[in-house]
Amino acid sequence: MHVTQRLVVGILAVAVLAKQDEVNFGFEAKQLTRYAPPVTVNYSGPRCKIGPQDAGWPAADEWARLNTTLDGKLLRPSPAPAVCYPGPSYNAGACEFLVGGAARRTRFWLDDPLGVLSPWTQGNTCLLSANVSGPARSCTRGGFPDYVVNATSVKDIQVAVNFARNNNIRLIIKNTGHDFLGRSNGYGSISVWTHHLKGVEYVPNFKTSQYQGPAVRLGAGTETWEANNAMIAQNFTIAIPKLPTETVGIAGGWFQGGGHSNLASLWGLGADQVLSINLVTADGKFVTANKNTNKDLFFALRGGGGSTYGIVTSIIAKASKGLITLGSATYGFTTGPIAPSALQNPTANISNTESFWKGVEIYLTFAESIVNAGGFGHGDVTYHGNTSFSFAGTFLMPGFSAGKTQEFISPLFEAFRTKAGINITTPVATVIAYAEPGNGTNSSPGSSTFSSRLLPRTNWSNTTIIAQTSSAVRRAVERGFSVRTRAYGPKLELVKGPYAAQGVSPHMRNMVIHLTVFSLLDVSSLWILESVPGEAASKFKAELARLEDATDEIRRVTPGSGAYYNEAGRLEPDWQDSFFGKENYGRLLKVKKERDSWGLFWVHKGVGSEGWRVESADGLSNNGPLCRV
Repeated sequence: MHVTQRLVVGILAVAVLAKQDEVNFGFEAKQLTRYAPPVTVNYSGPRCKIGPQDAGWPAADEWARLNTTLDGKLLRPSPAPAVCYPGPSYNAGACEFLVGGAARRTRFWLDDPLGVLSPWTQGNTCLLSANVSGPARSCTRGGFPDYVVNATSVKDIQVAVNFARNNNIRLIIKNTGHDFLGRSNGYGSISVWTHHLKGVEYVPNFKTSQYQGPAVRLGAGTETWEANNAMIAQNFTIAIPKLPTETVGIAGGWFQGGGHSNLASLWGLGADQVLSINLVTADGKFVTANKNTNKDLFFALRGGGGSTYGIVTSIIAKASKGLITLGSATYGFTTGPIAPSALQNPTANISNTESFWKGVEIYLTFAESIVNAGGFGHGDVTYHGNTSFSFAGTFLMPGFSAGKTQEFISPLFEAFRTKAGINITTPVATVIAYAEPGNGTNSSPGSSTFSSRLLPRTNWSNTTIIAQTSSAVRRAVERGFSVRTRAYGPKLELVKGPYAAQGVSPHMRNMVIHLTVFSLLDVSSLWILESVPGEAASKFKAELARLEDATDEIRRVTPGSGAYYNEAGRLEPDWQDSFFGKENYGRLLKVKKERDSWGLFWVHKGVGSEGWRVESADGLSNNGPLCRV
């Protein structure tokens, strides 16, 4: 059994044969030495998870004993914005560091045990603002967890799981905080923070059931930039999000929700690359899931959603020797006065709005060719007010030379000129690196909200449906939203060998474009400017309803499709089918019920979540107890 003692990039030059329940890193070797099977909870028990307001909440001495068991790794941090509020935490310099943007250029937000990058899901009870007048004057914990376990070993996770389960306390899992639906925070909860379970280890010749070849071991807390640096240093490639999304946790929720990358049309999804998974389950056991053992978990964890079946500590994923490059080109076209920062090179300005939308339709038509060629395409339509719109496009073609990329994109620009009357030159293609060096900065909380839809291949069956799809995009944008499209197609037949992730939604296997409708509203500003309690929540609900109406324009032209679990709207309708597929959902739910009869792992619109709900005053956030329905 191999156990590396360093949580740093490493390399094994010899063939390694996978073994059952094998630890991948030193932090997995430290485990509880005794195991007593927990008693299954009867669902007629307490209706809600207990919170600080309840008599059953552990006393101070119990928390102290827990901290001793955890070797001092039980944290109770204050929300970071507390330094901006009157009171003992106030610090003008620290407030300016956060509000002024300097924190964004550091690791502050990623290394904050409470912070998430979509903080509105916490309930906006401690806003990041230097202007804290009116109802927003106070800073309270709200939907932030009460305690955080800074997990640096499997034992830490086992202790937290057992304590939360046995005391009927809500348990949440936070890795990097890249979450849009509030799955990394929760009122009255214990948070298991896997952020420091780091490790990247390249194995040039890995052997396991029905696979032999390059692989990489990844700790759950490993971020994109760390994997990029390892790929560059050791000359290998794995499927991960491309920069600038450099702080996504690869072995966390990313692959568990499917995991798209610039290689999705070539290799499939991140979930398709996973050969083995180490995790702690709801009964407190550390197990390995692969094709030979715990097959139910291996199925569910690869596409069935994060924070639902257990707490992943590490994975082993397929790799490819050598560094892949991308043929690339950028371009754009606009109508109306647009700020230069919104433009791509080259950019054509169009006086005729109809020509602009014809150009959008031409791109959508061409997107299928991008996917079929194994590429990845960006096509973003942004609303700038009145009749001002911009379209920004990028091609990322794995393995293409500059010349091949140029030849591939030329028909699209010829169509722009001849069919839409857009006077745009064909951009000069270049070759860029897939793996780029990074340092893990440039991430900070955002204040936007969105909804999404997967556009199926059937929408490319004839020009009429494409035109209808383009018209639906136009109607959404003209309502004051922006639309982002990502062209990729992770078909099952792309996955070599028997490791295609069956837990992934069938909607993702049949897609050409992943489309996202963005609200332009700054959500936090509603609370910052609120003059009457409840006013902000009411306005936010109205904006979410408006967003859903705009997304319905897209849903109507994509019947039978769904949305991407990792990047979707909080109000996604018929989510069981939309995120997972109806037939898949029944199988995933069976795993959930068998593996977590206590309902320990719960996330918004995750598998099995319909049996519970957060009872919050605003009806949207995590600022309230989690109760059975």
